[in-house]
Amino acid sequence: MRLHLIWHDPLDFSPNNVFMWAERRGYEINQTYVCNMEELPSIGDFDWLMVMGGSQHAWEDETYPWLPIEKAFIADALENDKIVLGICFGAQLIAEALGGRVFPNDYREIGWHEVFLNSDGGKSFLFKDVPNTFMTFHCHSDHFSLPPGCTRLAYSEPTSNQAFVCDNRPVACVQFHPEYPRELINYLSHEHSGDWIPARFVSGKEEVLKITKKIRDTYWLMETLLDNMFREFGNG
Repeated sequence: MRLHLIWHDPLDFSPNNVFMWAERRGYEINQTYVCNMEELPSIGDFDWLMVMGGSQHAWEDETYPWLPIEKAFIADALENDKIVLGICFGAQLIAEALGGRVFPNDYREIGWHEVFLNSDGGKSFLFKDVPNTFMTFHCHSDHFSLPPGCTRLAYSEPTSNQAFVCDNRPVACVQFHPEYPRELINYLSHEHSGDWIPARFVSGKEEVLKITKKIRDTYWLMETLLDNMFREFGNG
């Protein structure tokens, strides 16, 4: 299994739960930092594309010259029936590629917040062995409409589409961040939390650190989702 991750910010996010999962299973993993104008791979060079989070907005094509290139690449991967996972900003880009709309959310959602499975989510392959309600980390201010031909699986109080799958494609997307280990959340809290001004769905630095210290290890959720996708979609 050959995995390829696309990153949108120059920070090193490589010590994360996706890398741990791939290493434990002996899967090849490569990555492209599109923010550094690195060249994207050929479609034949990977089996599974993972489009990760980012601080950008999906409509900023003129601000980020790599963004239209990435959007075309995502569309190509979808057209070629590659296994595709989108996380946060990545989920927004994939939703747009599938015909959805990306827009500013009514509320920013930052910190540890609960996600709730709906009836489809409770029956979906993606959330097999995941509780109907679970706590996970969030960091987003934008959101997306559900694309045609897709099924909504989960929601949170401020965010209606926390997860979806495509009915006839090997695609799954989540708005939350199951890939973040505790160490990364601690780092972000200390180094990049300047705009985490407490609000209705925004936890400040100290609250995030307090919950991170006592919450269940985050790897279990990423592992479960990836294992479920692998069982459902195979080698692509």
